[in-house]
Amino acid sequence: MRKRPQQQRAKMIVESILEGTQKCISEYGVLQLTTPKISEKSGVSVGSIYQYFENKEQIVAELLLRKSEDLGQALKQLVMLQQHATIQDIITLSIAFGFESLKSDHGFFIEILKNWHAYSDSEAAQVLERHFLEIGMYLFGRYYPQWDFETLKHKSFVIINSTLFTMMRYASKNTFLIEEQRLQQELSTMIVTFLDAASLSRSETDVMRRDK
Repeated sequence: MRKRPQQQRAKMIVESILEGTQKCISEYGVLQLTTPKISEKSGVSVGSIYQYFENKEQIVAELLLRKSEDLGQALKQLVMLQQHATIQDIITLSIAFGFESLKSDHGFFIEILKNWHAYSDSEAAQVLERHFLEIGMYLFGRYYPQWDFETLKHKSFVIINSTLFTMMRYASKNTFLIEEQRLQQELSTMIVTFLDAASLSRSETDVMRRDK
């Protein structure tokens, strides 16, 4: 941002700009986004918009950063509340939450995903990756306490990135020969199978080391 709002009125103006931008992206798509369209949707003059943002790309970056932070925090809260559920139930619930989030806000995230190449290295992407990695480390550490830190980190990275890639591709392309509900089931099964196989392999390795 060109400058961070300090007073309440300035914060409200920025919120209006971001809300207007979200509406524009949902309605027109990222590639058709313009500052005059944002001005029209937000009710904030173009001149006032430029007081806070240098260009439309900076507005989108700020909006996506906030959305990513909210999404990461919401998923963390969802997982933390499942204290007595099985890991398969939590994974299934988390995947369903992910798909619903991608479809929320009138398709905002789907429009972003269609142009993800422009945002894959953004601060927002880094925020999402950090939140999801923390969730994976916490969750898998809870159900597989025998794993050391490096194992948790590696398994979390592989699972999170492969799952996100599949979900993002599905949500943005709409050309997959599989229904969403079936895809959710297959992803959940794949993750649990991978975790159980990794846990079994780890246990067998530990036994072999003790026998030597």
